[in-house]
Amino acid sequence: MCKVFWLFGRSGAGKTTLALRLRDGLLARGIPVAHLDGDEMRSTLCSDLGFDAGARLENHRRIAEVSRVLVRQNLYVVVSTMAPEYRHRDLLAQIVGDHLVWFYIDAPLAVCMERDPKGIYKRAQAGQVKQLLDYPFDEPRPQEAGNRINTVTENVAVCEQRILELAQRHLRRV
Repeated sequence: MCKVFWLFGRSGAGKTTLALRLRDGLLARGIPVAHLDGDEMRSTLCSDLGFDAGARLENHRRIAEVSRVLVRQNLYVVVSTMAPEYRHRDLLAQIVGDHLVWFYIDAPLAVCMERDPKGIYKRAQAGQVKQLLDYPFDEPRPQEAGNRINTVTENVAVCEQRILELAQRHLRRV
């Protein structure tokens, strides 16, 4: 059974970087895989959505539905989105079901703000981006945090190796 490897965490935690490394690592092993990134999905399939609570939930619902379709086509799927609230993650788990494997990409808000690879926190502090700094991020529950990757205490190479090892446990045996 193929899996959906869902990497979630704050903006700037390293989700996309690690998702791309995971995708490339799986491809190098001959494993069919697709990557769905929250930013890319927001500029395409979800471009009609805003950033209020309802729109964020709908954004995640759409990505989960696409993931479910792809996994049914015998593809592994790597997803990278914030999935900030319990209700988002509950909906994702409901839609994706037994195919879902969580990866919590862990970095505190202060570190993410310092990294700020897209300049989103700087824009939020200037009032140009709404509903980021004041939007809740629910810390993962035990069932969501089993595969925790701390991008503060470990460098990218170590995180990449760890995520590949954790994903390896879920690959279909042929």
